[in-house]
Amino acid sequence: MSHDHVLIIGSDSPCELLARSLRHQGVQPLWLRPAAEAQQLPAHALVAGRLRGHFVHEGQAHALDTVQGLYLRPFGRPANDSEAACRQYLQWCQAWTELGELFQGMVVNRVSAMGSNASKPFQLRLLAELGFAVPPSLVSNDPAEVLAFEAAQGPLIYKSASGVRSIVRELDAQARSRLDRLRHCPTLFQKRLRGSNVRVHVVGQEVHATEIDADVVDYRYASRQGGDAHLRPTTLEPRTHERCLRASQVLGLPFVGLDLMLADDGQTYCFEANPSPGYSFFEDATGQDISGSLARLLRGAEPLH
Repeated sequence: MSHDHVLIIGSDSPCELLARSLRHQGVQPLWLRPAAEAQQLPAHALVAGRLRGHFVHEGQAHALDTVQGLYLRPFGRPANDSEAACRQYLQWCQAWTELGELFQGMVVNRVSAMGSNASKPFQLRLLAELGFAVPPSLVSNDPAEVLAFEAAQGPLIYKSASGVRSIVRELDAQARSRLDRLRHCPTLFQKRLRGSNVRVHVVGQEVHATEIDADVVDYRYASRQGGDAHLRPTTLEPRTHERCLRASQVLGLPFVGLDLMLADDGQTYCFEANPSPGYSFFEDATGQDISGSLARLLRGAEPLH
């Protein structure tokens, strides 16, 4: 039986770029969009330790063992907002999450491996063990503790301590006036570092590094904050390159987005390992062929060097 399908689960721009790159490489992807396909749950079973079953795409059944690569990005909304549609959508997402854990081929990425991002302090400890510098950090719901940390470290930034996306902001006078709210929401505070931001996408053995010049704390939201961000391809010094590859392996994330800073103090800091990077933002801005690397990884092709 042929094992030549790459299956995409999702509906956003990273999925679109991947589908385009797969077609460019001669592979027609099977692309399941949640809003259109969530009515049909996949069927599966383990038989003698092997995954067997099928799924339906555009009215046609496909055997699971014809799939060699699985890209899991099940974001989107059900076709309507009824309670029944939402429940069905969540069941569909859960079914594919479970299949990702059982699937014997390449999965980008298994949810079990993505769990390290649910606690940024835990993930920072793992990154430090890999040799990256990490910023002095504090998770607290005590305003007095935060102010003492600021007195010791100097200017601070703050953000979510979990995997929930948040906008990174500086702890300024306005934020200090709201510190009493911490008692209801423990928050991650870190020393404000200065230097060059670098996003590194590790895709199997291929590495894409992007340097970002920005005049705001969180370059992802530069336009919203009245600033500018300019992205350009860059190269990493060999030790950092190897650490990024090692991070991908240790974290069990074949595709990962590492947020680095080449700091003014001469150290290379790592803030986070993003387990489901929205790489299209970087590819669109720089022309780096991240989706091409991802397509090669999922279809089992040799990496480019």
